[in-house]
Amino acid sequence: MSGPDLRDAPRLLSEVAQRAVSLAQTEFRLAKAEVAQSLAQASTGIAFYSAALVLSIVALNMLASGLVAWLATQGLTAVQAAAATGGGLLVMALVCAWVGRRRINAKKLTPTRSLNNVKRDLETLQEMRRG
Repeated sequence: MSGPDLRDAPRLLSEVAQRAVSLAQTEFRLAKAEVAQSLAQASTGIAFYSAALVLSIVALNMLASGLVAWLATQGLTAVQAAAATGGGLLVMALVCAWVGRRRINAKKLTPTRSLNNVKRDLETLQEMRRG
């Protein structure tokens, strides 16, 4: 039984290097596709947020005008009615901003699957190099 032929070592190392480069390129393409998908999803969400914002501004203007008029008929002065309405709307706006900020974050846009694959590939390559 004969051992491995050392003359094959350069060819084997070259093959390992080519496969490592090919693997890295494939992982890069996967990460790029995952990022593109995340950005497309985020841009659609932003478009819907924009439409909702415009419609909400119009609706809130109408509701605020009606609320001020109703409060004025309930015995408040026009200034008191406007201040109460504006204060309530400001509180609601702050709550909406807080919730929105919690929903949109960089962690959700991170290509975690691709990063995990790259880490695993690097660990495999390091193990191959050691042993």
